[in-house]
Amino acid sequence: MLNSSYLRRHNEVVRYIHLHLCRQYGIRKTKRLKTHSVQSVVSNEFVDIRVDTTISTDTAMANNKPDIFVHDKVRNTITLIEVGITSQNCLKQVEVEKFHKYDLLANELEAIHHAKVKLIPVPGMELSQDFSRVIFMSSSWKKE
Repeated sequence: MLNSSYLRRHNEVVRYIHLHLCRQYGIRKTKRLKTHSVQSVVSNEFVDIRVDTTISTDTAMANNKPDIFVHDKVRNTITLIEVGITSQNCLKQVEVEKFHKYDLLANELEAIHHAKVKLIPVPGMELSQDFSRVIFMSSSWKKE
């Protein structure tokens, strides 16, 4: 069971990334993180974004519920984003664990959708006290 402090920080990071993706794909225009609420599924003609939802596959698998699933319909790419809050000492270890956890799902989605699949583990994020500033520490995640 995750403790409430970890879960709160994890959910705030997911909310920040969700807002960024919604703005990037033209789903939301707001820049305010405080007023942004995460919906399980949002989509338009360009993208499907799912948060914490089970992804259907042909093969039954244990790890098929990434934090964020992004299917870019124009580029025919799927991005799986998995957030993990950790200390800087465990950063690489958590990043590797996240890659291994969703590697099978990524391969399955590639076969089903004939799309390029990218897995982005986002471990070790530091947040300011009011979540207004996020520092990305992962080597895989690039803030756009």
